[in-house]
Amino acid sequence: MPERSTALAHTGYAVLDIGDDIGALIIHFRRELCGRQIDVSPKGRTWQRTHTDVLERQANGRPLFAALFLSLPADDYFIWGESSQPVGEITITGGQVAEVDWHHLLPAVLLSSPGTFTSSSQMPDLLPPRYLKAKEISVAPMSAAPLCYDEKGQVAWNQMWTNFCDLALAGGPPHRGTLLEPVSIEEIHTDYESYKRVTAELKRGLELITGLPVLHNKQDGWIGLQCTDEEMALWLLRAIVVENVCVRREGSVLWLPAGPTFQLEKEIKNVITVVAKTHHYWTEHSRR
Repeated sequence: MPERSTALAHTGYAVLDIGDDIGALIIHFRRELCGRQIDVSPKGRTWQRTHTDVLERQANGRPLFAALFLSLPADDYFIWGESSQPVGEITITGGQVAEVDWHHLLPAVLLSSPGTFTSSSQMPDLLPPRYLKAKEISVAPMSAAPLCYDEKGQVAWNQMWTNFCDLALAGGPPHRGTLLEPVSIEEIHTDYESYKRVTAELKRGLELITGLPVLHNKQDGWIGLQCTDEEMALWLLRAIVVENVCVRREGSVLWLPAGPTFQLEKEIKNVITVVAKTHHYWTEHSRR
């Protein structure tokens, strides 16, 4: 993988030193994390850190931004950014190169404090036009938006977030503190009428905020979001997982959990909010 010479990139090739019980790790990042330090440590020895930087490299004439660990003993590892908690984990196998694709990961997930980015000039490729003259960017998590209702008494999902760009830009912590998982078929069948009401509201909300077709009544326990293509589905899947909502993919369809006990202000809102946030980021900022 040849590297280009700038302050944060270097000429030459990265030479992997792997074999027997030694492997390597490549972690891909967004451009705005170039120059940041990334650490890994064996799970049983978190104090034993190995450091490297995210650097710009060239592959097939295109820039890549990646952290390379060229030689790691086979083991289970934590991946660390600048925060006090690990941001991921990986298993290194001798003689093999492990890869992690974190293009979807927002800067705040890896940074140590809200003050790390202080001006719009530090993230010119990320900011929408209305931020370009701002003096300061807040990366504090947005408070929960209250439900608002239309004239029919239904939740107006498409009118709840007037400053959604702030939420998508900053990232913040995961939307949920615990993973929202699918429920069992048995639980669904014990109260199928409630389950149908939940899926109907999820379908209505997801269509309002994305304009995409929503599939339901095909797989109990899941509701499907029909993305425009597989690239979009893959990107959204990775971003939604970071938000602590379970999701799976079949081609260009994303399947999100649904259950009869899902409450409007809790689980239903969780699913719709994370899709609204990640869909906004995909449509407004990620594709160029």
